[in-house]
Amino acid sequence: METQALRSQMNPHFIFNALNSVNAYVQENDTANATSFLTKFARVMRSVLENSRHAEVPLQEDLDTLRGYIDLERKRMQDKFDYSVEVDPAIDPLEVMVPPLVVQPFVENAIWHGMAGKEGKGHILLKVEQRGQQLVWTIEDDGAGRHAKKVAPTDGAPVKKTSLGTTITRARLDLVRKQYGGEAGFRYTDLPPGTRVEVEIPLMRA
Repeated sequence: METQALRSQMNPHFIFNALNSVNAYVQENDTANATSFLTKFARVMRSVLENSRHAEVPLQEDLDTLRGYIDLERKRMQDKFDYSVEVDPAIDPLEVMVPPLVVQPFVENAIWHGMAGKEGKGHILLKVEQRGQQLVWTIEDDGAGRHAKKVAPTDGAPVKKTSLGTTITRARLDLVRKQYGGEAGFRYTDLPPGTRVEVEIPLMRA
């Protein structure tokens, strides 16, 4: 029940931030882009809502949803950044199971804080690898860094002072550790420039 409650908090958080992305096109009365954006948004939301019914989903499905989310944010920010996704060849994305959207808040932070505050075009790397019996996600950006002054998003939304998503993710990972054993948590590393986050969970297979 506690796991279900935490997942139900995650979905409204994700939806709220995605809706901010739609707002810019609506205000600009840009019909073509608004329609394209809403179509992609609907596709992502269908995937989010479907995956939220499960405690774990195949890694492939989670990555597809994350790519859709990043594409939406990239379009909203007028291609201000590129991104790449790398999966360890030792991992079968259809067999390995993960909690749905557990790394989405860190991807969101890389976009909203790292890319929004960066001059010039940025890059975000999303990498998944196996280390022993652990699955490790790496979210790395070359943005402004965690200690830079927060910059308001281009759509005029207020700057977020705290990350509800990060708090929920910490609670979700605590439950994963209790349920499956092994290590589950995350750690930040400051880079010159940018930020790296590593999220670690026990390796789970279908």
